Amino acid sequence: MSGILQRRRSEKGFTLVELMVTILILGILVGIVVMTMHIAKDKAEEATCKSNLKILFSAIQQYYTLHGGLAYPGENPYPVSDPRHDTWIAPDPSSSDPQGLEVLVTDGYIKPGFQWTCPSGDYNGHSGDYRQNYDRTTGTVTCPRPSHNP
Repeated sequence: MSGILQRRRSEKGFTLVELMVTILILGILVGIVVMTMHIAKDKAEEATCKSNLKILFSAIQQYYTLHGGLAYPGENPYPVSDPRHDTWIAPDPSSSDPQGLEVLVTDGYIKPGFQWTCPSGDYNGHSGDYRQNYDRTTGTVTCPRPSHNP
């Protein structure tokens, strides 16, 4: 008799409870995948930002060394005794490059098309643009996201 009941039940299809459990399991799996993808995206953005900062740090140090340790990008690289000292033009504070880092591209320290912004964007009201987060007195450049700084 149990064989007859088994056959009848299989002819009816799935019960509502079985369908709900299946949908619940699928929902949980989709949630896990979406969360994992979000974490992977954040890690990729962090790695890209750290790589950009290392490129900038290396270029700034090369610039500083080639200019005899006299100036970081954005500062007057010529000693007072050099006639070019008085003709040097300081970076425009109202431009997209207020600190003068674009000189790293024009002088060939960084390839044209360099990504000047953190891939994660702005953070807590601070610009994600590396040019806005550059201290030309010390030659340091940072990302506003603390976890991105090497």
